[in-house]
Amino acid sequence: MILMRLKDLTGETFSRLTVVERAESAPNGNARWLCQCSCGRQVVVDSYRLRKGITKSCGCLRADVSRKNIFENPKTRKNMGRSDNLPLYQGTSVDRLKPNSRNRSGVIGVSFDRCSQKWVARLMYRGRLVLNQQFADMDDAILARRQAEKRYVMPVLAEYEKSSAE
Repeated sequence: MILMRLKDLTGETFSRLTVVERAESAPNGNARWLCQCSCGRQVVVDSYRLRKGITKSCGCLRADVSRKNIFENPKTRKNMGRSDNLPLYQGTSVDRLKPNSRNRSGVIGVSFDRCSQKWVARLMYRGRLVLNQQFADMDDAILARRQAEKRYVMPVLAEYEKSSAE
């Protein structure tokens, strides 16, 4: 049996993350580290993902890159600020609740995450993520999404359609 010595990463910086201290080991035995992100948030990261540059921030980097890409897209910039693009009803974008042709799983809000090899069910409601769960089985993810839709979306759609008809 080969025993490997753990390299202390405390104080080292990896992209936006600075290692603060050792955290509990991952279930697979990998070392994990508590890191301070440059944005101020703390996150626990697997040693391998940290050293290989797979995890670079607490998630703020992805948000920053997305924000930058949106503002640099000429079509998006042209349509920014136009209220007819995103009709809202009681703070919920009604258009985003309807099916579109780009959906590959067949169910809105259900997708397959290649990293975790699991199905993910998500639902945004009034600007808040009310459902964000992973499932081993696609049917379980679909069921969770449908239950969340019944709870949050259906009442809003019914009110919206009623107010649109008047």
